[in-house]
Amino acid sequence: MPLGRDLIDFFPSLDRDACDYARSIRKQEIIRREPHHHPDFEIAVIEQPADLYEAMAADMFARIATAREQSRRFVAIFPVGPVGQYAPLAERINAARMAMDHVHLFFMDEYAYEDGSTIDKQSAWSFENIAHERFFSQIEETLRPPAGQVHFPGPDTIRHYDEMVMEVSDGAGPEVIYGGIGWSGHFAFWDPHLWAEFGGEEPRWRAAHAEHVRLHPMTLLHNSLRAGGDWTSIPPCAYTIGPNLFLSAGYRSFWCDAYMGGGMSWQRFIGRLATHGPVTPQVPASYIQTLPGSVTFLGAVAEDIGGPRVSWQ
Repeated sequence: MPLGRDLIDFFPSLDRDACDYARSIRKQEIIRREPHHHPDFEIAVIEQPADLYEAMAADMFARIATAREQSRRFVAIFPVGPVGQYAPLAERINAARMAMDHVHLFFMDEYAYEDGSTIDKQSAWSFENIAHERFFSQIEETLRPPAGQVHFPGPDTIRHYDEMVMEVSDGAGPEVIYGGIGWSGHFAFWDPHLWAEFGGEEPRWRAAHAEHVRLHPMTLLHNSLRAGGDWTSIPPCAYTIGPNLFLSAGYRSFWCDAYMGGGMSWQRFIGRLATHGPVTPQVPASYIQTLPGSVTFLGAVAEDIGGPRVSWQ
């Protein structure tokens, strides 16, 4: 036997056939439908980053504007990742002079520590800080949504975060959730290892509310790519939405933009596994296939997996 503890269960999926299938999907095949796909689920590819972020901004703006035209609240869950859509979205809002007093935004997640404290909100790592810097500060002040209608999960809100969404949406749930797919297969910070907390009972997992969670090692490594690979700088926990809100939304709009240059993207395999593989709590984002929604890949992320590559250059 080799030295060292067996860490193969570190990875979220051990279904070799499913992994082989996902790996085999060529770029020109990535938009194809699977028998288990929901009739209103679709996959798209947009080649250029600027075009992808403009398309995401246009989708967000259209939903916000339509709600205003219909004199109803817009209740949505927004991400910090991707973030490239926020500058063009702010530009559209300013150009239209569209007041956002009908908008109620709940953000997906925020970094935290084991003791329950959140990361310093002035930190460059804070999702709340990034959202204000990249989005809200770019909107003319008179047009911004009221501060009391913008929410982030944290110790003061986590126990009733789902109820806050349901209350403001009159029980309907969020109109739409925007986001991406993590290296571990997560949505928000709802990682695959959390499945072990539910004793194999999928109904309990599906009903799980927002929580304070430990991050999966793959998620820590994924996030450390933004810090030169320094995994010690990443908070080990987070506050995050859970399956209840993800599954109850009217629509899920996910955008995969994780291209690092040099032909490298960690999102090629997990993006395929989540959109074409088995639907399982071990790949939480895979549930998007069974519900109304869409996943849009950046062209460089949709490229054939190939490999091995021998250089980062």
